[in-house]
Amino acid sequence: MLFFFVFMAQVGISIIQSIGIPGWGVCGWLATISFFSYNIFIALVMLIPTIMFTAVASLSFIALTKIHNFYRGTGASMSKAQEEWATGAWKNPHVQAAAQQAAMGAASGAMQDQFSSPQYSDNQM
Repeated sequence: MLFFFVFMAQVGISIIQSIGIPGWGVCGWLATISFFSYNIFIALVMLIPTIMFTAVASLSFIALTKIHNFYRGTGASMSKAQEEWATGAWKNPHVQAAAQQAAMGAASGAMQDQFSSPQYSDNQM
């Protein structure tokens, strides 16, 4: 169920980006159409991400509905989702060990990058 909430938020953000409310920093349909009165070339350049945002929003919505239909077809329900949440995979010791190793590896890699000094050759100085 957590997947559906996160993916639904992503679909919502994609829809906002494809709408393109002026002043919100996105190149959507409203911003692109309003920019045609200022500069046609820039508006045509803005049209490329606008079409891409629209495609992402449309395909994400289609994917979400297909996944939801598949999920409902398996006999899943809200009570089963709550049960899965209560006995989730994060309580599995193997999953916890793998997550712990991944986190420790990422932290040690970040620490090495943070404290390593750059090496310069004689030509660069």
